[in-house]
Amino acid sequence: MRHDGGLLIAFGAGLGLLVAIWNYFASTALLAPTTDVSHTPGALLAVAATAVLLIAGLVLGGSARNPWLVAFLVLGSLVGIVGTALAAWLLESQLLLALMLVAAVGWTLRITTPRRRA
Repeated sequence: MRHDGGLLIAFGAGLGLLVAIWNYFASTALLAPTTDVSHTPGALLAVAATAVLLIAGLVLGGSARNPWLVAFLVLGSLVGIVGTALAAWLLESQLLLALMLVAAVGWTLRITTPRRRA
């Protein structure tokens, strides 16, 4: 059994991870050429947060059966999505902010829809 909401969280976080890595290492932010956030602690935090969110999304999209683990990951994902969206806003990374919106839609689907058979 799998859950498409968790996979959408993983999709948004995976692409967000790529954007966050670009923003950390490149001299200008992706799709924001007037912003230079390279090698800043905030950009590194965005990389770490999206990596953790990607792992949580993959677990939530799979067949995790432990209700305590699922509850912890659902709550942690919400905190991660909101925190990364705030960091993206402060870092002026509109693309990362949009990808966190995609992850937020996935989170909403994860808590409101049942799992489906693969």
